[in-house]
Amino acid sequence: MKLKPKAIAGLSISVVLAILTFVIQPDMIGMEDVKGVRTLGVLLITIVLLMTETFAIPVTCFICIAFMYLFGATDKFSATLAGFTNTTSFFVIVSYALSIAITKMPIGNRILFFMMKIFGRSMKGILLAFMVTIATLSAFISNVATAAIFVAICISFLDIYGDDEDAKKQAGKVFMVCIAISATVGGMITPAGSSLNLLGINLIESLAGIRVTFLQWIVLGAPLGYLSVIIAWFIASRMFKLPELDITAIVAYRDNLKEESIPDKMSFKEKYTLLIVFLMFALWIASSWFPFWDVTLVATIGCVLMFIPGIQVLTYKEYIKGVNWTPYIVISTFIMAGQMLVANKVTVWLCTFVLPSSLDMPIPLAVMVVSAIIFVIMVIVPSAPAIINLLASPFAALAVASGMSPLFLMLPLSMYAGCVIIFPFDVVPSITYAAGYYGMTDLPKVSILLEIAMCIMAGIWIPIALGLVGLV
Repeated sequence: MKLKPKAIAGLSISVVLAILTFVIQPDMIGMEDVKGVRTLGVLLITIVLLMTETFAIPVTCFICIAFMYLFGATDKFSATLAGFTNTTSFFVIVSYALSIAITKMPIGNRILFFMMKIFGRSMKGILLAFMVTIATLSAFISNVATAAIFVAICISFLDIYGDDEDAKKQAGKVFMVCIAISATVGGMITPAGSSLNLLGINLIESLAGIRVTFLQWIVLGAPLGYLSVIIAWFIASRMFKLPELDITAIVAYRDNLKEESIPDKMSFKEKYTLLIVFLMFALWIASSWFPFWDVTLVATIGCVLMFIPGIQVLTYKEYIKGVNWTPYIVISTFIMAGQMLVANKVTVWLCTFVLPSSLDMPIPLAVMVVSAIIFVIMVIVPSAPAIINLLASPFAALAVASGMSPLFLMLPLSMYAGCVIIFPFDVVPSITYAAGYYGMTDLPKVSILLEIAMCIMAGIWIPIALGLVGLV
């Protein structure tokens, strides 16, 4: 089998990086330990192989795991498998029960019919409805669960193109990219949207002595979140040229969906599934204030309830058949990589290398600059908790040294650190990527332009909003 040019490039660059990883000494680049050099080298090799799609994604992840040990980034091979026991990784597996059940039941079709009835005058309108709905749900519940549900709904919806496989594939690319982005950025709208928001609020209070309330966060985050959704919609629908359909075709599909796939009355199993969904959503929201209800614990309980004898919404065969293991492997691998970067002080080195000693510039421009720094660091360190913990204290100190409130720099960090959307390495993008509609280099075509816009929006809105809510 002949190698593709991208694969040849990926292998060639990886070999060069592997050689450099052993040639470069820590003192040459200002690192403390050779393990840091080896960790960074393996991570760069992994990213190159993923970007060039040289191997199947899980295979590349296995290479990363093996190289971390073989290259000397860690003394224990068991450390390279730590990500596979992480609660976030396990969440990916158990949350599939929810999306599979919703797909099996008419619930997904009911949601789709409702959206099409209100917004279904054009494909672009339906796409925007998808994105706004996803972002709103992600503001209150797990963005992973939201993405998994809407990926399933989207796959069913793409049948609207009938036998036109090219149009179906093209539309699938647009919808999946937009699901990934809207589920991710929707998390910044409220503090309940992500545990990262709560972490950011706690760090702001502990490092700066300022308490950001739930309502204040919404005033700050909601405009940024929803504007990001609209901008992403505008970019994606034009970048990839979403195939349009005549309104008569849309209406015909909607009516046929109602007639063939949506019973007038809900079955007991459908009501039971909805009850589980609402209970899970309620507990996910409650977890913002009651940490006992860990999001993974809630998802696990919900998964088990799908298999209760006598009701049994799902069979185990249906569940196993519906689970996609690629996101689990990707997330586990990058959680491990993030842990290695922190343990071997690569993150400290990166922070020292990237951050200036002070920001002698207007506050709006300073906010834009630090927002850009956050997005750049996330390319190398695609681990939001690591980024927040790493940068919170340096950002607070940088703000004080620059004569401004720490909020101007710590708020963009708290809101944007979870937006790991350059490549599909985070949980949410990996779920959409695994559906098979877009390639590794498609997401950056939208997300890079979006992140530039997000930097500008933060610089304009955050100084204004902080004044409006009385925090500066």
